[in-house]
Amino acid sequence: MPKGSFVIILPLDKDYKVLGYYFKEGKSNFEISNDLFLRLNLDHSKDEYNLLKLKEHIILSYLYKFKGKSKRKASGVIIGILLNENEKPEMFRSSLKEGAEALEVLGPEVISLSQKEFESILKDIYLEHLEPLIDILKPDALKNSIINVTKFMLSGGKNERRTAQELLKKVEDGEHKKISEYYDIADSALKVFDYEKAAKFFKKASELAEEMYVVDIAESLKEKANFSNKVPDLSKRREKVVQDARNFLRNEDLHSAYTAYKEASDLSKKLVDFDKEEEYRLKSKALEEFYKIDEKYKSK
Repeated sequence: MPKGSFVIILPLDKDYKVLGYYFKEGKSNFEISNDLFLRLNLDHSKDEYNLLKLKEHIILSYLYKFKGKSKRKASGVIIGILLNENEKPEMFRSSLKEGAEALEVLGPEVISLSQKEFESILKDIYLEHLEPLIDILKPDALKNSIINVTKFMLSGGKNERRTAQELLKKVEDGEHKKISEYYDIADSALKVFDYEKAAKFFKKASELAEEMYVVDIAESLKEKANFSNKVPDLSKRREKVVQDARNFLRNEDLHSAYTAYKEASDLSKKLVDFDKEEEYRLKSKALEEFYKIDEKYKSK
């Protein structure tokens, strides 16, 4: 699981503000410097999601633009997590989005919270949204989540109490375990690039989670289903662009080659495939330099 998280808010009337940090082990030497913020802000001017590999840290971040009352005081937030070497960034795509949406619920007052006040809230957001979905979807964790929902319902009206009893019966019958099973099938399908099957079972898991009133989990699974549906088309586009880049290179059309590799890098970011994003970005940058030298030589 991630080592920790941070949130940067982007006020309308002043510079950025680091709202706070949460570290799983309780302490870290990590902090957002001016240079690091500028780098993150520049990267997020191009993409919502960004992976940044530093000497001591791997940062996956997401730029969320406020939609409600909060946008009167800030354009949005950058929410980030510190990953371990063996963790796959794509696992946390929907989690970051959920965490950012949970922040907006706090309203415009979030800007004026002290760091201590905010970090208490961030800890809850981290534990509820930013830890890997696979941990939340374990049968026992799901059971606890659903039971917690029923506790609120049992203190409500007649219809809510009836719904709570129905949910408890479903849990007793092991109905919640199907959500985990559907997720496992979808996750296995992703590993062999069967995106159609993955989307189908993420959707089934999402629908069942919604029926069992674990709404946050349902939204996260729905996001995974939508993303799985998009992957084939984006992958085909990237494959064609990369092939075009290679053809341009064979024909010594350096300008078109570096432009095509840049497009492939951008598509890789949309696919949350940061290894390929880096590979194509570096190729594009190198070819652009060669192109500039070549143009300079020709002009003499």
